[in-house]
Order: sequence, then C-alpha cells, then structure tokens
Amino acid sequence: MKRLIFFALTVIFIFPVSPANAATPLVITEPTHRLIDGKFINDQLSTKLLPTGELGKIVFNIRNINKDWRVDPATIEEITAMSNGYGVIDGSTPAGQQIAKDWLAQFYRITRAQTVTAIIYGNPSEYWVKKLLPEQIEYLKATSEIKLEEYLGRAVAGTIGVNSTQQKLSKSVQSAFVFADKQFILMQTLVDQKEFTFLKLRMAQLLNPAITSAELTPLFKDFQSSFNQSRNKLRISKSKFTVTSSKQELPITVINEFGSNVKVKLTTRALNSKVIVRPTEAIELAANSKLQVLLPIEVLASGDSSLLTQLSNLNNKPIGFPVYISLKLSVISPVATWITSGAAIILFAAAVFQSVRRFRRGQGKVARGK
Repeated sequence: MKRLIFFALTVIFIFPVSPANAATPLVITEPTHRLIDGKFINDQLSTKLLPTGELGKIVFNIRNINKDWRVDPATIEEITAMSNGYGVIDGSTPAGQQIAKDWLAQFYRITRAQTVTAIIYGNPSEYWVKKLLPEQIEYLKATSEIKLEEYLGRAVAGTIGVNSTQQKLSKSVQSAFVFADKQFILMQTLVDQKEFTFLKLRMAQLLNPAITSAELTPLFKDFQSSFNQSRNKLRISKSKFTVTSSKQELPITVINEFGSNVKVKLTTRALNSKVIVRPTEAIELAANSKLQVLLPIEVLASGDSSLLTQLSNLNNKPIGFPVYISLKLSVISPVATWITSGAAIILFAAAVFQSVRRFRRGQGKVARGK
C-alpha cells in the first residue's frame, strides 16, 4: 500500500495537471440593460436569467461544485435591482422580478464556499479602458472588488480584466470619455472622489463590447446628461444687474451641491471696456450650501455690458461651466463727469470772456463818443 501511494504521488509531481485540463472558469457577466435612473431599456435580462437562459444555465445546471467563478459586480447589481422591482421605458409590464430573486438565491447558494474573483465593473474592453481611462484602472479594480464583496458578504480573490475584445467607438464618444476622465481628476482637487464613483463605473460599464451601437446611443446620451448635472453641482447662479453707481459690489451667488466642503476662486472678466472688475478672495463653501460673494466693479460708461464668470480650483484650473452676467449700466462715470464738468467750465469761461470783450467794446465806444 505504501508503495502504491508513493507511486501515485510521484506521478502527480512528475506529471502535474496541465492548464488545459484545469476547470474552465464560470463567467457571470452581462452588458447593462438600464438607464442611470434605474429604468430598464428592455426586458431581455429576465429571459437570460431563466434556467434555460444564458445566465440561468450557468447557475441552475451546475454539477461539479468545485468551480472557479469570475463575476461582474455590475451584473449582480443589475439583477439585484430587478429583484427589488423595476420598470421598462416602453411602459410594458416587467416580468423578471421573481425570476431575478430565484436566480440570486441559486447563485449565492452555489458560490457560498467557492473561489470568486471580481471582473472589472461592467466587463469593459481592456483596450479602451487603458486608452480612454488610464488614470482610473486601479480605482476601478479596487472599487469592483469592494462592490462584489458587499454583495457576497465575504472576501473575493482579487479583480481581473478579462475582456480582450475591442469594439468600434466613434471619435465623439472617445473624446467625451477622455474629457470626462480629465474632469473627474480635476474635480478631485476639490471634493472626495467618491462623489464620482457612480459615473466612473458607468463609463467602464458602457465600454463593454457586447453593447451594440444601437443600444449605446441612448445609454451614452443618458451618461452625458448625468455627467453634465454632476459638473453643474458647483456653479455660479445666472443673474442680471442694473448698476446705478460708479462703484458697486454685485452680489454673486455661488452654489455647492456636493457633499464635501470646497475652496474655490471666482474668476471674472468684463466683455467690453465700459466696466472694470476687481479681483476677489478665495471662496470657502460648505457642503450643500449657497454663498453670496460681493464682486466689486467700477463703471466707466453707461450702456450694456456683461461679465464672464468662472469658478476654478486654487491652481486656477476652470471648474464647471462659465456663466454670463448681464449688466445695464445707468450711471455717469467719474470720467464722464470730469469731461462734462471740464466742458462746462470751458463754456462758462468762454461766456465770461465774451462778456468781458463786449463790455470793453461798449466802454470804448462811449469813450470815443465823448
């Protein structure tokens, strides 16, 4: 018996199990089917979760319990949302709530004691993530791992990117993602990056090659709308002013809808020479608050003018959207007053001079007459 055991161990060490014979990982991932507001663009996911569906077969027809699971937390998140009740944008009656509950119950049951590795959120194309979101790779990996651990209630075996497919993306989509990535990096100089976690994950989710061009159009438009709303959380309120004094302080309202305190600068320039703008100090804004900043100006001439205002971080990098403030200048400036007064003095002097001349002429005529 000892010889038999020794022989078996020798065979194992000399001829180890090759990777080709290793268990094939079970992959749970599905491109997104819903908008940012939670509504689903279709009800295809419910069909895929049935025991006969693509995702259903993986969890309901399992035989060998020793499996290597690779799971996309975005997919689990979407199935969980479906299990809690959902709507479809076309108004049709959703059919997947109970189906999603059954799928999740089976998934958690069979993976309870299994090795699970997180896939980067949304299973994006590795090529596009590296090209469009290079600064976010480590953040996406860490966040994906944390999210999956929250759903499983236990640790996972790290995070991987497994999607080697490269889909075609329009130049406009590429440019928009690069710009958004740069904006997130810039905004992180002011607020906690957790403020943008959802949108960062959403970008990764939209880079899944399994999303068709027709599906990507409304999903990308939805992302752009949410991204602009996020940029506009820190903003200057639009306003109009009628200025009646040569020197005046305009009450400019600055709004912070982020959950973090911020310190910013207000950069302003006049769009014509009728008004001069004086600089202001840095502004400190509490989370979810408004503040009026007094902007000193000096009027040089009456008429219409406008100011271009922009918030920036302390390194003078512009934040959010610029705002135009309209001005109606109804005031005689010091320069105009000086010119008017000078002209009046000259006219008065000329009149006195003329009067003196007439008086002297009159005196001369009287003298000659005598």
